[in-house]
Amino acid sequence: MVKARWTAGLLALLSIVLWLNHATLSTIQMPAPLPVHTVLETITIVIFTSVFIVCWNAFGGARKKSSVILAVAFLCTAILGFMHAISFQGMPGFPDAADMHKSLLFWLLSRSFIATTLLGLALAPESSEVSPTQAYLVLIAGLIATAGWMIMVFALPHLLPLTYIQGEGQTSFKIACEAGLIAINLFTAYQLNKRGKAISESAGPGKQGERLQIERAPLFLAATLLATSEVYFAIYTDGNDVFVAIGHVFQLLAAIAIYRGMVSVNIHTPYASLAETSQNLANSAAELSMERERLSRMIDTAIDGIITINESQSIILVNPAAAATFGYEVDDLMGASLDLVLPERHRKVHGKHVQQFGETGETRRKMGGNFDDFYVTGVKANGDEFPIEASISSQIENGKRFYTVIFRDITERKVAKEKMALYHDELTQLSAALQSIREEERKHIARELHDDLGQLLAALRMDLSLLQRDSVLTGKTQQTINSMDQLLLTSITTLRRIATDLRPRALDEGGLYFALQTLQKDFSQRHGIACDLQANEEQLALDDARSTAIFRIVQESLTNVVRHAGATEVQISFERTPDTLSFRIADNGKGIEADEMRKSRSFGLVGMRERVKAMHGNFLVDSQPGEGTQLKINLPLS
Repeated sequence: MVKARWTAGLLALLSIVLWLNHATLSTIQMPAPLPVHTVLETITIVIFTSVFIVCWNAFGGARKKSSVILAVAFLCTAILGFMHAISFQGMPGFPDAADMHKSLLFWLLSRSFIATTLLGLALAPESSEVSPTQAYLVLIAGLIATAGWMIMVFALPHLLPLTYIQGEGQTSFKIACEAGLIAINLFTAYQLNKRGKAISESAGPGKQGERLQIERAPLFLAATLLATSEVYFAIYTDGNDVFVAIGHVFQLLAAIAIYRGMVSVNIHTPYASLAETSQNLANSAAELSMERERLSRMIDTAIDGIITINESQSIILVNPAAAATFGYEVDDLMGASLDLVLPERHRKVHGKHVQQFGETGETRRKMGGNFDDFYVTGVKANGDEFPIEASISSQIENGKRFYTVIFRDITERKVAKEKMALYHDELTQLSAALQSIREEERKHIARELHDDLGQLLAALRMDLSLLQRDSVLTGKTQQTINSMDQLLLTSITTLRRIATDLRPRALDEGGLYFALQTLQKDFSQRHGIACDLQANEEQLALDDARSTAIFRIVQESLTNVVRHAGATEVQISFERTPDTLSFRIADNGKGIEADEMRKSRSFGLVGMRERVKAMHGNFLVDSQPGEGTQLKINLPLS
C-alpha cells in the first residue's frame, strides 16, 4: 500500500507539472493521433476482457455475487469501449460532429461502468453465493442493457444530451460528466485507502483456491489514475491535442493496475503459495499423527469395551477393557471372529442384524435398550453368558465398511432391575391384599354397627316411646324424654350414614348400579353439587371385587371434588364392551397442579391407581389448572 501511495503521489506531481505547462503543451499537436489512440484503447479493452474472464471463472460453478457483478461490469465496459473505438474510428478531430457525439457517449458510458464498479467493490467487498442460473441471468441482463444503450446511441443519439458541437468542441454536459467521474474515482480511492490489506469474497484462512483475492493497493492506484485521466479528457480542446494521449496513457495504467489487483493475484497465488501448501500438508500430517496417537491412548484407557470389526465379522481393533470383559488378552481377540464372544445360538442371527444395519445407511444405533435383547448377549472365555448394553456405529473407508461397538457389562444392573421388579410385584400384591383386608374389615364393622348397635338403639327408642305414654310424668320430665328421643333418632341416622360409608348395603343387596345411584343422590343432597350418573344396570353387572373397587374409586373421587376442586358439576359416565369397562369422572373445578399430583402425600390418587393396577387396568388423570379434572379408567373384563 505504501508503494501505491508513493506511485500515486509521483503521478499526481507529474500531473501538476504537466498542468502548470498547460499553455506550452496545448500547442503540441500529434501528427497521427488515430493509431496512438487506437492502440491504447485496444490494449485497455483486452485487459478489461481478461478481468471479466477471471472474475467469471473465479469460483467455477459456485459463483459469488460480487464476482458476477464485477465480471459483467468489465465485460460491458469492454464492449462499450470497443463501440467507442469503432464509432467513426473512435477519435475526436474528424469532421462529422454526429459521429463524434456517438463516440463520446460510448466513452462516458464505459468510464461510468468502471467508476461505479470500483466504488461498489470498495464499499461492499464481501457477498454471498449465487446459483449458476442467477449468474447467467445477471450476465444476460447486463448484455441486454448494453445492447439497449448501443441501440439508443446509434439509432436515437439526438434524444441524448449533446457531448460535442462542431467548431466548439466538448459541451458543458460532457465536462460535467467528467467532473462527476473524477469525484467518484477520488472517493473510491479514499475508501480503498481505509480498508484492510486485501479484499476477499469468502472467509476462511488457507482457502485461496476457493475465493477471489483482490489487492486494494493496485485498485487504490487505479482509482487515482482514472480520476487523473478524466482531468485530461476534460481539458483538451482538439483531437490532436497531446492531453488526449496523456489521458489515454493514464487510463491504460489504471487498467494495468486493475489487472494486477484482480487477475494477476488469482493467477499466480496458487503457484506462489505452493511451498506454503506443502508446509501446511506436512503440518497436517504431523497433527494427524498426534491425533491418532491421542485416540489410541483414549481407546486403550477407556473403561467401556471397544471393538471394531470388518464386513467379514473379523475383529481388527479391541481395547484392553473389552478383552478383560470377555476374559481374554488383546492378542487373543485380534483377527479372531466376532463369533468367539457371542453365544452359539445367536451368531447367525447377529451377523444378519449387523449386515442389515449397514444396509440401512444409519451411522449409529443403540443396542440393548432392554434386558431381553437377545443379540447383545456376550459369552466369556469360561462359557458364562452376560447381558451387554452397547451402541454400534458404521463407517466406510476406502470402499470397505467397518463397524465399531462400544459396550459395557450390565449384569449388576440387570440383577438390580430384576430385584426391583420383584419387590414392586410384592408391593403390588401387598397393596391388593391390604385393600381386600380393609374392605373386609369395613364390611364387618358396617354389619356390626347396623345389625347390633343399630338394633340396640332402635330398641332403646321403642322403650323410650312407651315411657312417653305414661300419664304420671310431669311436664319437665316429658320434655327431657322428648329430647332423648331426638338424640336417639340423630344417633340412628348418623350410625346408618357411617355404616353406609363403610360398606353400603345397596352394594351387597342391589349391586354396583344401585350403590352408585345412592351415592350420587346422597352426594348432591349433602354438598349441593350437581352430579350426573350416565350408566345402566346391565353395564355394571360385575363381580364383587370389581364392584367394590369401582365404587371406592368413585367414592374417593367425589370426596376429592368436595375437598379440593371447588366444582359445581360432576359427571360420571360408563361405557362397556365385551372385553373392557371404561368410565370417566369429570368435574368443572379448578384443576390440579402438576406438582400437586406428584406429591408423595396424594394418597387418594395413589389408592385409586393401586386399585386399578390390581385389576390390570389403566388409570389416567387429565387436569389443567382452571379447566377441571378428568379421571379416565379402563378395566379389562376377561
